[in-house]
Amino acid sequence: MKKFLTLWLATLITGIYTIPVQAAPVSTSLLSRKVLQQVTSQQNDPDKNARYNKNLADHYRPTLLKRFLHYVTYNSQSSYTEEITPDQIETAKKLHQEIKAMGYDDALLTDHYYIFVKIPSNLPDGQHAPVLGFSGHYDVTPDVTTNNVHAQVIQNYQGNKIELGNNPQGEPQILDPQTPRDAYLKTQVGNLIVTSDGTTNLGADNRAGLSILMTLLQTLKDHPEKLHGEIQLVIAPNEETGGAADYIAGVPYRPEIAFDFDGSVDGELMTDNFNALQILCTVKGHEGHQSNADGPYVNHGLAAGDLIRLVYEHPSIPTRLANNSIVNTRATNGRWLRLPSESRGKEGYLDVFIQRPANDVTLVDFRARSFKQADLDELENFIREVTNFLAVKYPKIDFSIETKSTYNNIGETAHPASFEVASKAFQAAGVRMRPVSERAGTTGAIFSAATKNEPEKIVGSYMLFTGQNNMHSYTEWLSEDDMYKSFLVGLNLIDQVVALGKE
Repeated sequence: MKKFLTLWLATLITGIYTIPVQAAPVSTSLLSRKVLQQVTSQQNDPDKNARYNKNLADHYRPTLLKRFLHYVTYNSQSSYTEEITPDQIETAKKLHQEIKAMGYDDALLTDHYYIFVKIPSNLPDGQHAPVLGFSGHYDVTPDVTTNNVHAQVIQNYQGNKIELGNNPQGEPQILDPQTPRDAYLKTQVGNLIVTSDGTTNLGADNRAGLSILMTLLQTLKDHPEKLHGEIQLVIAPNEETGGAADYIAGVPYRPEIAFDFDGSVDGELMTDNFNALQILCTVKGHEGHQSNADGPYVNHGLAAGDLIRLVYEHPSIPTRLANNSIVNTRATNGRWLRLPSESRGKEGYLDVFIQRPANDVTLVDFRARSFKQADLDELENFIREVTNFLAVKYPKIDFSIETKSTYNNIGETAHPASFEVASKAFQAAGVRMRPVSERAGTTGAIFSAATKNEPEKIVGSYMLFTGQNNMHSYTEWLSEDDMYKSFLVGLNLIDQVVALGKE
């Protein structure tokens, strides 16, 4: 028999959510009066701090799950065609009201529907800590529907195959721990997991992180005795469509050390990711009829082809760009720059797209990725030199270049103590930290890129695991245990940043 509780039980569990989650301040009798009485003297005792945070995390664990089950009922999908959807706006307003109901009267909902909360430091006079930032997003992917999610709560999972049901196309959706995709289920025996019923995406990306952030806010409001420096929290729209940073410059989120809650499972901490650069080359000829030999028409296609060929095959590349991760000096096909299909691990790549928006214009769109920003700077300079050379070769062709930094490597822009702070927070939580590198971008990465030219830019933020699995699919599921552990790590991060200030 399948040992899971269906939507009926999930509804019972979430029955208190007839209004947004507004838990009353926790009575000290529910935790340990002794722990709370001693908290002020514990600030210099890491072991006692860790036990205190564990008590808090254990107490709020049911609230964390209830929040998640409530948030999956929000259909906050972003869109590839709309700047922001009505459902996202409604979700933002609900979250903002929930935060204000906690007691954060100054919580900000911006004109572009970012949610920002600033929590002033409550440290004793004369004690300072770096401003700590927490971030996440409230939208979910537009690729798979999250309309009318029926969450299934599986308690005491026994390692069995889980038949979710059929997706809208009539295809059976199954979670099978014997497959590589679902092998992580083997680690969840005895734990609680949440799935959809197969007809929708669950939306754990990023309702798991959202639940953690909101419960951290509630915990800090309920427990003013927990010492912390200034904390800034931002929840963004449109992360799933690449637009989370479109209006971040107008949000007063400027922490000194930051962490993003949007990762996957098993103690993963993303410590670096690709830098991304778009180099858009416009190759413009002259309009005219091809049959008129002495007319104004000038072919520009050949010049665009030469541009692509030289960028990838110029004989100087192996020596000039020998230390660039995008370059393959051992290539045997004459193409020295790696395409995405030829790039692995820490290797970068250069992709190319071609558009013809008008008869006399070809756009050559280069997309470069590398873990080192210096690689992209070097490649941009090289491409500019190639276009200058071609401008001489084709005097009747106009060449121009525009560049855009899409996102930055958080490892290059994060606070230098981020790794140490995270390591200690994980250790205090009893969670094995697994640093990983992401061959893509993150919310923190695009925040940093969007403000890189400002006097006060947003620092890079490491990204923490939150328990989300099989993201953007009908088989997406949540590890409640991982979500809880991430929440505990978040509590510990607050303490470690306070300790960093003392150092």
